[in-house]
Amino acid sequence: MGGAKVSEPVASVRVAVVEPAAGAGQGGREAAGQATIEALRSLGPEIQIEIFHDAVGAQSAIPAGRVDLVIADEALGDALLALLSGLREGPPVVVVCREPGEAFALEAFRHGAADCVTASSDYAKTLPVVVLEQIRRFRAQRDRLEAERLGRRVSDLERLSENIIQNMNGGLLVVSSQGCVRFANPSAERILGAEREGLRRQPVASWMGEAAERGGCIGRTLAEGARFRGVEALIQRPDGAAVPVGVSCAPLLERDGSPDGAVVIFQDLTEIKQLQRQVLQTEKLASIGQLAAGVAHEINNPMGYIHANLCQLSEYLEDLMRVWERVHELRKAGAKAPLEPDAVRAAVAEVDRAVEEVDATYILDDFGKAIRESLEGSERIRHIVQDLRAFSHQDTAERTPADINKALDSTANIVWTMMKHSVVLTKRYEELPLVPCFPMQLKQVFMNLLVNAYQAIEERTQAHEGRGEIHLRTWLARGGVAISVTDNGRGIPPEIQDRIFDPFFTTKEVGVGTGLGLSTSYSLIQRHGGTLQVESAPGAGTTFEVWLPLGEAPGEPR
Repeated sequence: MGGAKVSEPVASVRVAVVEPAAGAGQGGREAAGQATIEALRSLGPEIQIEIFHDAVGAQSAIPAGRVDLVIADEALGDALLALLSGLREGPPVVVVCREPGEAFALEAFRHGAADCVTASSDYAKTLPVVVLEQIRRFRAQRDRLEAERLGRRVSDLERLSENIIQNMNGGLLVVSSQGCVRFANPSAERILGAEREGLRRQPVASWMGEAAERGGCIGRTLAEGARFRGVEALIQRPDGAAVPVGVSCAPLLERDGSPDGAVVIFQDLTEIKQLQRQVLQTEKLASIGQLAAGVAHEINNPMGYIHANLCQLSEYLEDLMRVWERVHELRKAGAKAPLEPDAVRAAVAEVDRAVEEVDATYILDDFGKAIRESLEGSERIRHIVQDLRAFSHQDTAERTPADINKALDSTANIVWTMMKHSVVLTKRYEELPLVPCFPMQLKQVFMNLLVNAYQAIEERTQAHEGRGEIHLRTWLARGGVAISVTDNGRGIPPEIQDRIFDPFFTTKEVGVGTGLGLSTSYSLIQRHGGTLQVESAPGAGTTFEVWLPLGEAPGEPR
């Protein structure tokens, strides 16, 4: 990462620096610690720095202080590993290694470090890049938690308002406590005669008439928290038409039970699916945002040594120009008539002296190596960008023949950026015919299964040593193609295996998942006329197997 340009920092960032207390014989550590502070201050005045010399005290103070990032010194030893374990649920921790090598870095990653930086000559350039990267990753994770909070809100709405959901056979409005429309589904827009997004932030009374007044059902729900079902009302459309509807409404509650507006439903239960699709889309975007942080890290690494090579090549060019100047003088001496042998010999001696001074032989050899390394780095970046473009490409309205091996592999390459420090990924692909499908939907399924496998491994490795393993396999089976994703994670208990494909069902902790990934994957595979099955046992890992037919399933819903 050294040599990359540091962009403008995000505002109001708090960084905690944990390092040993100063003492005799620690002048080098004090200098290194000062280098850390100076590198952080180069990010701008928005960076607030707090220094701790006690790892135990830092562990208790950091979460309470709402710190965005922790930088910890390798010299803390075992206390650093204890700090990493204690902050697994807190802000990301960057470990500063004093000596190059992988042993301590691997141990730090195993205990929860987000990244490791060696205090080398380019430390002042590398550290700010890593800090900004981890801060962006931390904020992407917060966005994901916000998406999951929305998912829990929908889950609570389904669980606590079952009667309302059963009667949702038409339009859906979410109304704020001030009486303005926060959300309107397409059926609501169609029934109310409003243009697209025309209801957002508008007073609900503009369409719902008496029902939205203080004495009406919506007005009383907002004012008193009362519930109504099947109240007849007239909707006044902008074109002057009066449409009779049956209105059901209930208070919208926060998780602590406090009122936060109203849910208004009129006519069609199927519209709840639109709300669920919005939640799924939000979750997908949050997942991609989290993966993007890992992808940025993968791009930043080759960019770092490409930048360093270009700087070195610039210096080599200056040295070679010195040799060329002497060569130019030699050419001038050789072009004189009559030829002056002494002048030519003197010019040759100058060329030899310049070649020796700059070590031209070494420069030319290293010049070629630097170019080859830079070409390899640029090719690596090109492949990463190609995988991202393939993953983000919009699906077609019709099935198209697709290479399943290529779709699985490109998705695995993207997800690999977030798991490579703790997972060994193996692949065994058989030659397959092209499969008619919706490629982007299958890539979404593959991403869900891979992320699910990684999370299962993370849960296992928190209590056990050793790296996780994920195996990908494809083969021809039963007149179609089969794809399996196998992990050695904690496994799924038998008593809940028949529920894992239910919407909003999850065994993960709060803030880790919404329970929609496997449900969505199951639905997408069903749309393709295929099957999604699971085999698992506690402590023995899990295998998800996808089967897809080679032909198109007749009468599939669009």
